[in-house]
Amino acid sequence: MENNTLLINAMPAPTYNWLRMNDATVKVPSDITEGNPMVTRSHEVSVGACSYEEIKDIPGGMGIDMDNYIQKSGADVLKISPGKGQKVTSPVKIDFNFVKDENTVNAVYIDASDDSDVTVIMDYSCVKELSGFAAIQTKVRIGKNARVLLIQIQRLGDKFRFFNDVASRTDDGGSFEEIQLVLSGKETYQGSRTDLYGKGSSLKTDIGYLLRGDEHLDMNYIANHIGRKTLCDIKVDGVLRDEAFKLFRGTIDLRRGAKGAVGNELEDVLLMDDNVINQTIPVILCDEDDVEGNHGATIGRLDDDLLFYMESRGMNKEEVYEMMAKARIDSVVAKIPDEETKSLISKYLEEK
Repeated sequence: MENNTLLINAMPAPTYNWLRMNDATVKVPSDITEGNPMVTRSHEVSVGACSYEEIKDIPGGMGIDMDNYIQKSGADVLKISPGKGQKVTSPVKIDFNFVKDENTVNAVYIDASDDSDVTVIMDYSCVKELSGFAAIQTKVRIGKNARVLLIQIQRLGDKFRFFNDVASRTDDGGSFEEIQLVLSGKETYQGSRTDLYGKGSSLKTDIGYLLRGDEHLDMNYIANHIGRKTLCDIKVDGVLRDEAFKLFRGTIDLRRGAKGAVGNELEDVLLMDDNVINQTIPVILCDEDDVEGNHGATIGRLDDDLLFYMESRGMNKEEVYEMMAKARIDSVVAKIPDEETKSLISKYLEEK
């Protein structure tokens, strides 16, 4: 089988090269086919198809190599188009259920017109022993005062490789919210880039991950503050156990002209075992005076005082860690405004 080599998840401003954390170079299959997702929608929103030309002006979060890989695949782009002023009351659900050992590619485009509001839920699952590969790219265009909530749930098998790329562009007053859960998968690369062009536009990102065994997660998140008084809030909650590996790159770029912009980034990682590998690179770039940038990280084991308190209440150390691990994921799940999706996640976690 032929393979291509892609340079993905590159940071906008590289850090120390000797750390080897600035980007990822990976081999991907060249013999790919278009996946066949199942779309469930209400009559309120238009769902159709378009060519990649319609979205190529929105740069992907994983980089130009990923953009070219998706475009060259020739896959049709699934297009979701809430009309002007349309408030879509029920979520559009897109289920990617992989059942065969094959390599698939998909592209999704959410084109939210001015003053519209839509929630899109993407669920990625597969047969337990499947050793396939999938690359999915989602691009979002958000009109004036429009809002898009994108929810992505990954519950793939422990032999599956997955690329998940998200990119968005906002107009004045536009709001992009993304909730992402990585609950399993052998090897996962995901990136997200938001260009906050419009005045007063905003980004809110909530990420939760639970890695076990030798699972590998590589992430790259970029928030470009271009318009005045833009706001981003990136929050990451994760749990690492066994020999799992995680790398998170988070860049807030406060560009010239983005006066009054505020960027926040916070990561909280619970390390359950001694052999896990955790890497985090929070970066704030600034080329404007009247802006605010904040980042912080809490990484490690539980506080001794908390452990003592919980153990004094009759819980052993292992029970405390399991409870706190579950709480991190539950805090992200609680933000999903769809009871059916919440139930699906709860059932999956119970079975795991």
